[in-house]
Amino acid sequence: MLVVDDNEASGVALAAVLGQETMDARFAGSSVQALESMRHWTPDVIVLDINMPLHDGFSTARVFRRLPATRGVAIVAFTALDEREIRDKGVSAGFDGYCQKGQSPGDLIDVIHAMTSV
Repeated sequence: MLVVDDNEASGVALAAVLGQETMDARFAGSSVQALESMRHWTPDVIVLDINMPLHDGFSTARVFRRLPATRGVAIVAFTALDEREIRDKGVSAGFDGYCQKGQSPGDLIDVIHAMTSV
């Protein structure tokens, strides 16, 4: 699992919580760091923030969908934005799921389990 968020404290904490649920959870502070981390490792799930500087979550998801290694990886939009705000743009960018920031980590874990158990 890879958590991509420009807020390092939140991203590291979320990766630690998710790491308790999965074998391997890692953190990247930007889309560039995320791509670099996947040179020798591919996650099963990417938890991706939307509002990041330089490359937002939508453009990052589009890149992941074009790369053979990440084309089939589940991508969850993890953002403070309301689901209605990202629904259309998120689907066309390649997101598979959505969870709003500020909820219990259990909510995100439920979304991830639902996506990976199908």
